Amino acid sequence: MSKQLFSPINLGRLTLKNRFIRSATWDGMGFNDGSFSPAQIELYRRLSKGGAGLLTTGFIAVTPQGRRNFEQNLLCNRPQQQSLKKIVDTVKREDVALLAQLVHCGGLAKSEVTKQATVAPGNRQEPLYEETPKALSSTEITDLTVKFAEAAARAREAGCDGVQIHAAHGYLISQFLSPCTNQREDEYGGSPENRARFLIAVYEKVREYTGADFTITIKINGSDYFNDGLECPESLKTVLRLAELGLDGVEVSGGNPISKPLTPIPQAIKARENEVPFRDEISAFTKSLSIPVAAVAGIRSPETAKELISRGVSLISLCRPLICEPDLIKQWQQGREEPARCNSCNRCFIPAFKGKGIKCMKKP
Repeated sequence: MSKQLFSPINLGRLTLKNRFIRSATWDGMGFNDGSFSPAQIELYRRLSKGGAGLLTTGFIAVTPQGRRNFEQNLLCNRPQQQSLKKIVDTVKREDVALLAQLVHCGGLAKSEVTKQATVAPGNRQEPLYEETPKALSSTEITDLTVKFAEAAARAREAGCDGVQIHAAHGYLISQFLSPCTNQREDEYGGSPENRARFLIAVYEKVREYTGADFTITIKINGSDYFNDGLECPESLKTVLRLAELGLDGVEVSGGNPISKPLTPIPQAIKARENEVPFRDEISAFTKSLSIPVAAVAGIRSPETAKELISRGVSLISLCRPLICEPDLIKQWQQGREEPARCNSCNRCFIPAFKGKGIKCMKKP
């Protein structure tokens, strides 16, 4: 195995022991009140022993209105923060770093869960949405930047090493970035600069609340893979601006739940040629940015991980293989050359949607 994959790297002022990240994935194990459960503590205990240098939590909503399902964690009050600290304490025993991923689901939130109207850049019934949202006012947008920052400050106080702002996969910030879902005619819509204004405001407010020594990264679509969606040159330009403002790293993903043929969780990855479906966008980001770039989606073999690092990618992010084999990265470090057993059948989400938590259901 390449020594570089297991060499330290700086992510902002945070030093990671190797180049592997457990990417954020909803696990279906949170309590209905938004706090982290004992089942999640056990999940992170196993993951922290598995070899990755950095773990990212599943998406944590910054307001109850931004929640998509009952099992989604929240970070809006003291009890939720205290439950997150239990995750932090578990992970730190293994010298592993932890980022809290923060999100507002926007038009992908569910009113049956939140008991509130869903909100989005506009009030159109988009193909992406399951219900017609209410358009956010400028004042509400400003208030949401504060909610992201308050959640980030709680994450810092709980002991997290940083946060990842979720700006991908069709959630609220992604909805603002995409010309398909953002038809606003004010300062938050129209030009690429205006559509990026919300994300930049969120970043700046999070930085204000957490300080210069706290690691802040984003997850963003290199491309939406959707008609009239965000495309790579625009996405990259936004991240270049954020890098100028002090962003510490970016994870490049793609798609949304209904984009075709590529979605955020690509299926049937059975050979190396199927790995890294967002390769072109990742390459563009790597060539243009001086901050660390993480590749995500469909990485299943150590050969692919080594190739990505050799081409300038800084970090390798994966999750579904770690549902199947929590100690996969440790096995690779010990010399295993075989790819992950995971072939992205996505059956691991079946028990999660039934309230039983995510787990591998791969057929022998």
